[in-house]
Amino acid sequence: MPGHPPQPELSATGEATREATREAAARLRGTVRAVTIGDALLFFLPLIFMTELNMISKSVIHAFLARLPEPKIVLAAFSISFAFYYTLTSSTEVNTLLSISYLRDRRAVRHLLGFFCLIVGPPVAFTQLVAWTPLGAWLYGEVFGGSAEVIAQAQWATFWFSLSAPILMFRAQAFALIMIHRRTIWITFSTLLRLLSLGISLLLLPHVLHGAAVGAAALVACMGVEAAFAWWAARGFYRALPADAGEQPRYRDLWRFAWPLMMSQSMEMGIVMTINIFLGRLPSADLALASFGVTQGLANVVLSPMRNLVQTAQTLARTRADVRVLLRFTHVLVALFTVAIAAVFLTPLRHDVLADVMGLRGDLLAYSEPAIMVTFLVAGVWGYAALFRGLLAGARRTAVVAVSALTRLGVVVLVGSSTLFLAGANGAVIGIVAWAATFAAESAVLGWRLASRRPGAAPLFPEDLPATHEPEGGEAR
Repeated sequence: MPGHPPQPELSATGEATREATREAAARLRGTVRAVTIGDALLFFLPLIFMTELNMISKSVIHAFLARLPEPKIVLAAFSISFAFYYTLTSSTEVNTLLSISYLRDRRAVRHLLGFFCLIVGPPVAFTQLVAWTPLGAWLYGEVFGGSAEVIAQAQWATFWFSLSAPILMFRAQAFALIMIHRRTIWITFSTLLRLLSLGISLLLLPHVLHGAAVGAAALVACMGVEAAFAWWAARGFYRALPADAGEQPRYRDLWRFAWPLMMSQSMEMGIVMTINIFLGRLPSADLALASFGVTQGLANVVLSPMRNLVQTAQTLARTRADVRVLLRFTHVLVALFTVAIAAVFLTPLRHDVLADVMGLRGDLLAYSEPAIMVTFLVAGVWGYAALFRGLLAGARRTAVVAVSALTRLGVVVLVGSSTLFLAGANGAVIGIVAWAATFAAESAVLGWRLASRRPGAAPLFPEDLPATHEPEGGEAR
């Protein structure tokens, strides 16, 4: 099983802090016995519903906006503002992974929130400049290629998106507590409430807002409902934490762990933003931007549960045997999701989904059909990229994740630049192919790191653990 290069020597205090964190995390997770396929399924299955409901909520917004006046303008504005904002502030998505590894007492909640504010505050402040100053007009007009109507709606939507930052920080900690205790069904319930509240918001908000701002504000409102319920569900887990389990990890240690994952997460949305930038150079820019936003959103509905392999691998993998089990589990998932997306989008069902469900008409419908047919390319590579990322996060070897993120950026620029020479090509097809290619590149880089072993280096995962720990008052899984 793979190894890792020798690490820089840590101070005694830093090493003691890390060891205490590992021990506390192991106690909270409740077991160190070997993982089975059943364990992986019980942890992962509720997260499938959570992610599906999340992605459905975005597609519900797309379907609602497609039925508003001037749908191409509204969808293009929502797509580029969403891609820009969540690229710049995507570090909020890393908060859950950071909390899983370092949330060991009640004092850590405040400690981690302080760290989150430091890393999220500056990008959120920058988004306010984009929302309220000529900087936004330049960004959405010159960089993304949006029309004057798209620019105005995208700036207003950016302001509403910015209100989600504190909500996502609190939600991340609640989700981490729930995942540590392996009660992921509560996350599914919170996301179900999110979807229900989204429907209410979409009915009410058009009376006070218009265009892309309706979608942005509705998304933020439903995130707030989701976070509130998640904290209600996690309240018992929070109270069970010790008040103070010892010295908190230094911010530099948190940063060392988090920055490669932040870069990777930023690249996740940065890739979508980069694709949008290239599509904005096409003669039919608004059409290409709107179509790619809808198509990629639908692909996410089917495939995005595989992103949960990151948290699954980080939480469950302790030994090489665990890794082998999780790899077999991923083989099955990739096969199932490839069949699922092909059954919907490589058959006549795709027309029904685009026309009847999403409400696309005319040139927007015709432009989107070829793109939705190539989304199956993503299924075969997304699952392995997520699994490998989670294994490396669990082993605290995240530096290579930053390398893979840069590789993904290079790949998307390489594929996306074809729009500069193929002005008549279908931009949404190019966007989906570029998206799939980035996951393939990430899988290759991270898989190589996991498979490599330097002579004399310790393994990333031990062959066995010394003992089995059964938690008090809880079920070992």
